[in-house]
Amino acid sequence: MFIQTQDFQNNSFAYIIFFIMQPYLQLIRLPLLPSALGNICLGALSAGISQTDSLSFVLMLFSSAFLYASGMVWNDYFDAKIDAIERPERPIPSGKISPENAAIFAAILMALGIAFALSVELLRGFSGTTLTIALLIAFFILAYDGGGKNFIIGPILMGSCRFFNVLLGWSVVGQPLTEIAFLQAGIIGIYIIGVTWYAKYEAEQSNRVSLIAASLIIILALFIGLIFPTFNHQENAPTWLYPYLFFLLMTRVVKALLSGVQEPSPRNVQMGVVTCLKSLVLLDCILAIGVAGWVGLWILLLLAPNLIINRFKKLYAT
Repeated sequence: MFIQTQDFQNNSFAYIIFFIMQPYLQLIRLPLLPSALGNICLGALSAGISQTDSLSFVLMLFSSAFLYASGMVWNDYFDAKIDAIERPERPIPSGKISPENAAIFAAILMALGIAFALSVELLRGFSGTTLTIALLIAFFILAYDGGGKNFIIGPILMGSCRFFNVLLGWSVVGQPLTEIAFLQAGIIGIYIIGVTWYAKYEAEQSNRVSLIAASLIIILALFIGLIFPTFNHQENAPTWLYPYLFFLLMTRVVKALLSGVQEPSPRNVQMGVVTCLKSLVLLDCILAIGVAGWVGLWILLLLAPNLIINRFKKLYAT
């Protein structure tokens, strides 16, 4: 009886903590956090991370996670007036979190992201590369959320965030960035440019022509990814399986995109965006396999927390 009562109290306490934290977890788009970590894993595995880099790698994951989370919070902070009309149930317009507290939360998260990048520099010997990349990510986050999203350069700014996030992973080993690093990061960057454009009017009826143009950019990124092994000559890369894995990924993404193009309703477009963003982990995995070999499959472990987080229906992803 005592054990059952204690379990009930523990569960009740957990639910209370979740209820208090829920608005903040909603702000940071927790379901999509693994996609940011996947970028780091992609870069680190491709760069040839070793056991001696383990601590630096963990610190880099925290850096990316905090920078990603800050970007999501800044997004809702700057969009508070629009969300009050289109998404009044969200934490800031609903009054669950004040704009001031959201700004403080975002600033703390961004500062932590930069601090963890600095700690990597201090741990392995200061080169400046990791810290510079983290600062560039912070810059592009603020440029996009602070108003850049409303202009034609918006998708490019968002794509730049992911581009440098992959390079952040590459920098963990402390070696100069290679052409393969920039090409790999470019594939992710172009992919996100297309996804951002596709999502531009996700809260209302989207323009079919715009969706088609955005879909073509996403498909272009995937096509470059498909031929990526021709630019990379690693003996341990299983190129015989690579195109089949990419075909499965492209089928999943294109199917979701076509659903939005055929019927550009907010629901279909948002589902397409979520599918593309959650497919980032798979894209990271396949690109890593193309350089580092089968070790790239470890990135699939990021799908596990994704499945768990998805059980909490109130934690939205877009």
